[in-house]
Amino acid sequence: MDQEAQITTLKVQSSRYKTPASFSENILVLCLLSAVLIAGCSAQSQTRVHDNRTVATENAVVTVHVFEVQPAPNQTNADFLIPAALSVEDTAIVLAELEGRLVSISAEEGSRVAKGEILAQFSDEEQRGQLRQAELDVSRFNVEAEQLQALIKLNRSEFDRESLLASQGLVSKGEVERAKYKLDESIQEFEKNRLATESALARVEVVKLEMQKTVVRAPVAGIVTRRYVAPGTNVAKNEKLFEVAQLSRMELRFKVPQTYGNQLECGEVLGISTDDRSAEIAKARIRRRDPVADPISDTFGYVAEILGSTKLTPGLTVYVHLPRSTDSKISFWLPLNAFATGADLKKGASKPVFVVAGERVSSRVVVIQTIEGDQVEVESGLLKGDRVILAPPANLKDGDRIAVSQP
Repeated sequence: MDQEAQITTLKVQSSRYKTPASFSENILVLCLLSAVLIAGCSAQSQTRVHDNRTVATENAVVTVHVFEVQPAPNQTNADFLIPAALSVEDTAIVLAELEGRLVSISAEEGSRVAKGEILAQFSDEEQRGQLRQAELDVSRFNVEAEQLQALIKLNRSEFDRESLLASQGLVSKGEVERAKYKLDESIQEFEKNRLATESALARVEVVKLEMQKTVVRAPVAGIVTRRYVAPGTNVAKNEKLFEVAQLSRMELRFKVPQTYGNQLECGEVLGISTDDRSAEIAKARIRRRDPVADPISDTFGYVAEILGSTKLTPGLTVYVHLPRSTDSKISFWLPLNAFATGADLKKGASKPVFVVAGERVSSRVVVIQTIEGDQVEVESGLLKGDRVILAPPANLKDGDRIAVSQP
């Protein structure tokens, strides 16, 4: 209004002095009027630009990339999965029971064998010859025994006849004694033959036992874990031939964190799987716990026995399914770039991250549990399905408008 009044006053003054002498003054007035108008327009223009910038700042939308969080892989089901190693408590060592040459091997490492199954065969030519000779000796003694029995019968008849004649005075007493000597001698020979026959029979049994030793058999049912010899090898007595692990006494050794160790009791039955995603294939009963904890790994050691018959092999790595308590926390894994650049990440630290809340951003504080490479495990502050903003801008703050970039 002041500017318009000034302009009006100037116009009135200009109309009063329309003389040739005041022409230069009119020119000056017009110049002043133009300067005032330009200044007023410039002021109005600056005010509008300032208002537009304020509105543009308030309505800015930040485009972000997000990561949808899910529970850690070992917590997608209801169990903790602990790696464990299978071993055997009882291993039978098979030794050579005699000296000789191996002619065949029937079992290889990894073979499952039953008790008494043939593992290897020694050459038994020598034992067969000894058995044949012993059997011939028995046969010879049997023939001699028959001859001695006939001789005893003959000598007994002669002794009876001589005794009868002596009673009639027909022969002397010396003849009777001579007949008696012959009878006793034949009886003694028969007794010697009987003992020799028994010895020969015993020899047959010994040779047969030696022949049995030429066949190497599994002392227990299990799996061959080690073979020390090859066909054609000459071995000495008591030399190692095989090792057979008794599968019926397989045991499981595993370690659990100290925070969980107190929840397990001896006699408790746990499930076993061959990998961290498959179903349970066997059961194991906890037999004992190590009396001392491992201070380096903060764990307790346990030993469990496999229940029933399975096809598990000693040395195989399996997973023990430990029931999760109802109050246990679920953790999540986040990429390292979900945190601000240069953030001091360490176990137990509380750090902020940004999550998508509709069209706005919301700040959450999470607790760091583990850092592995470019992955960070957090134990609180997030829920399944939350979308965490990756590489958040340095000026991003709670409540800012965002747009999620589509992959």
